Amino acid sequence: MDRMDKKIIACLVEDGRKSNNEIARLLKISEGTVRNRIRRLTDSGLLKIVGMTAPDALPDQELVLIGVKVAVSKDLTDIAEKISRLPEVQAASITTGRYDIMVEALLKVKSGPIDFLYGSLSRIQGITATETFMIMKSFNKWIIPQSDFTCGKD
Repeated sequence: MDRMDKKIIACLVEDGRKSNNEIARLLKISEGTVRNRIRRLTDSGLLKIVGMTAPDALPDQELVLIGVKVAVSKDLTDIAEKISRLPEVQAASITTGRYDIMVEALLKVKSGPIDFLYGSLSRIQGITATETFMIMKSFNKWIIPQSDFTCGKD
Protein backbone atom coordinates (compact mmCIF):
# COMPACT_ATOMS: atom_id res chain seq x y z
CA MET A 1 0.00 0.00 0.00
CA ASP A 2 1.56 3.27 -1.09
CA ARG A 3 0.84 6.91 -0.24
CA MET A 4 -1.87 7.28 -2.92
CA ASP A 5 -3.67 4.13 -1.71
CA LYS A 6 -3.70 5.61 1.78
CA LYS A 7 -5.13 8.89 0.47
CA ILE A 8 -7.89 7.03 -1.38
CA ILE A 9 -8.71 5.07 1.79
CA ALA A 10 -8.74 8.33 3.81
CA CYS A 11 -11.35 9.70 1.39
CA LEU A 12 -13.48 6.57 1.86
CA VAL A 13 -13.09 6.72 5.65
CA GLU A 14 -14.39 10.27 5.55
CA ASP A 15 -17.38 9.17 3.44
CA GLY A 16 -17.69 5.59 2.19
CA ARG A 17 -20.19 6.74 -0.44
CA LYS A 18 -17.77 9.14 -2.14
CA SER A 19 -17.70 8.40 -5.85
CA ASN A 20 -14.54 7.45 -7.70
CA ASN A 21 -14.93 10.69 -9.70
CA GLU A 22 -15.07 12.79 -6.54
CA ILE A 23 -12.03 11.04 -5.04
CA ALA A 24 -10.14 11.49 -8.32
CA ARG A 25 -10.97 15.21 -8.38
CA LEU A 26 -9.87 15.68 -4.75
CA LEU A 27 -6.59 13.81 -5.27
CA LYS A 28 -5.96 15.21 -8.77
CA ILE A 29 -5.70 11.77 -10.39
CA SER A 30 -7.84 9.98 -12.97
CA GLU A 31 -11.07 8.16 -12.12
CA GLY A 32 -9.59 5.02 -13.69
CA THR A 33 -6.65 5.16 -11.30
CA VAL A 34 -9.01 5.40 -8.32
CA ARG A 35 -11.19 2.55 -9.65
CA ASN A 36 -8.18 0.29 -10.32
CA ARG A 37 -6.57 0.98 -6.96
CA ILE A 38 -9.80 0.35 -5.04
CA ARG A 39 -10.30 -2.91 -6.97
CA ARG A 40 -6.71 -4.00 -6.25
CA LEU A 41 -7.05 -3.15 -2.55
CA THR A 42 -10.38 -4.99 -2.20
CA ASP A 43 -9.23 -8.01 -4.23
CA SER A 44 -6.13 -8.33 -2.05
CA GLY A 45 -8.18 -8.18 1.16
CA LEU A 46 -6.59 -4.93 2.34
CA LEU A 47 -9.79 -2.90 1.96
CA LYS A 48 -13.45 -3.70 2.53
CA ILE A 49 -16.19 -1.15 1.97
CA VAL A 50 -19.30 -1.94 4.04
CA GLY A 51 -22.35 -0.38 5.62
CA MET A 52 -22.02 -0.16 9.39
CA THR A 53 -24.25 1.02 12.21
CA ALA A 54 -23.86 2.17 15.81
CA PRO A 55 -24.49 -0.62 18.33
CA ASP A 56 -27.15 1.51 20.05
CA ALA A 57 -29.27 1.34 16.87
CA LEU A 58 -29.88 -2.37 17.49
CA PRO A 59 -31.98 -2.65 20.68
CA ASP A 60 -32.51 -6.41 20.21
CA GLN A 61 -28.76 -7.14 20.00
CA GLU A 62 -25.80 -6.46 22.25
CA LEU A 63 -22.09 -6.20 21.66
CA VAL A 64 -20.07 -8.62 23.78
CA LEU A 65 -16.34 -9.18 24.26
CA ILE A 66 -15.21 -12.69 25.07
CA GLY A 67 -11.74 -13.56 26.31
CA VAL A 68 -10.75 -17.05 25.15
CA LYS A 69 -7.98 -19.31 26.46
CA VAL A 70 -6.76 -22.20 24.31
CA ALA A 71 -5.14 -25.47 25.29
CA VAL A 72 -2.22 -25.45 22.85
CA SER A 73 -0.56 -22.27 21.56
CA LYS A 74 0.23 -23.80 18.16
CA ASP A 75 -3.53 -24.03 17.53
CA LEU A 76 -4.14 -20.29 18.09
CA THR A 77 -4.46 -19.30 14.43
CA ASP A 78 -6.68 -22.25 13.54
CA ILE A 79 -9.01 -21.62 16.50
CA ALA A 80 -9.15 -17.84 15.90
CA GLU A 81 -10.02 -18.41 12.22
CA LYS A 82 -12.80 -20.86 13.15
CA ILE A 83 -14.21 -18.40 15.68
CA SER A 84 -14.05 -15.54 13.14
CA ARG A 85 -16.25 -17.51 10.73
CA LEU A 86 -19.14 -17.80 13.22
CA PRO A 87 -21.99 -15.56 11.99
CA GLU A 88 -22.29 -13.62 15.27
CA VAL A 89 -18.60 -12.70 15.35
CA GLN A 90 -17.50 -9.21 14.34
CA ALA A 91 -13.80 -9.94 14.97
CA ALA A 92 -11.48 -12.50 16.56
CA SER A 93 -7.98 -11.33 17.48
CA ILE A 94 -4.96 -13.21 18.80
CA THR A 95 -3.70 -11.18 21.76
CA THR A 96 -1.07 -11.03 24.47
CA GLY A 97 -1.97 -11.00 28.13
CA ARG A 98 -4.55 -12.93 30.10
CA TYR A 99 -6.42 -14.30 27.06
CA ASP A 100 -5.11 -15.88 23.90
CA ILE A 101 -7.96 -14.62 21.73
CA MET A 102 -10.38 -11.72 22.16
CA VAL A 103 -13.70 -12.11 20.37
CA GLU A 104 -16.14 -9.32 19.58
CA ALA A 105 -19.62 -10.71 18.94
CA LEU A 106 -23.03 -9.21 18.26
CA LEU A 107 -25.58 -11.36 20.11
CA LYS A 108 -29.33 -11.36 20.67
CA VAL A 109 -30.21 -9.71 24.00
CA LYS A 110 -32.37 -12.46 25.53
CA SER A 111 -30.49 -15.73 25.04
CA GLY A 112 -27.65 -14.75 22.71
CA PRO A 113 -24.69 -14.96 25.10
CA ILE A 114 -25.70 -18.34 26.53
CA ASP A 115 -26.63 -19.77 23.11
CA PHE A 116 -23.33 -18.55 21.67
CA LEU A 117 -21.10 -19.76 24.51
CA TYR A 118 -22.75 -23.14 24.98
CA GLY A 119 -23.64 -23.59 21.31
CA SER A 120 -21.45 -22.49 18.42
CA LEU A 121 -18.37 -21.48 20.44
CA SER A 122 -18.33 -24.68 22.51
CA ARG A 123 -18.17 -26.80 19.33
CA ILE A 124 -14.71 -25.43 18.52
CA GLN A 125 -12.11 -27.85 19.85
CA GLY A 126 -9.15 -26.54 21.86
CA ILE A 127 -10.90 -23.81 23.88
CA THR A 128 -10.27 -24.32 27.59
CA ALA A 129 -11.89 -21.23 29.14
CA THR A 130 -13.83 -18.09 28.31
CA GLU A 131 -14.77 -14.90 30.11
CA THR A 132 -17.58 -12.68 28.82
CA PHE A 133 -17.70 -8.88 29.05
CA MET A 134 -21.00 -7.16 28.27
CA ILE A 135 -20.44 -3.79 26.62
CA MET A 136 -22.72 -1.29 28.32
CA LYS A 137 -21.99 1.75 26.12
CA SER A 138 -19.71 2.26 23.12
CA PHE A 139 -18.18 5.46 21.82
CA ASN A 140 -17.07 5.90 18.21
CA LYS A 141 -17.86 2.22 17.57
CA TRP A 142 -19.42 0.95 14.36
CA ILE A 143 -20.48 -2.61 13.65
CA ILE A 144 -21.76 -4.75 10.82
CA PRO A 145 -25.31 -5.63 11.89
CA GLN A 146 -26.72 -9.13 11.58
CA SER A 147 -29.81 -9.12 9.44
CA ASP A 148 -32.44 -11.45 8.07
CA PHE A 149 -32.49 -9.30 4.93
CA THR A 150 -30.35 -9.48 1.83
CA CYS A 151 -29.81 -6.81 -0.78
CA GLY A 152 -32.31 -7.11 -3.62
CA LYS A 153 -34.34 -9.94 -2.10
CA ASP A 154 -37.74 -9.84 -0.36
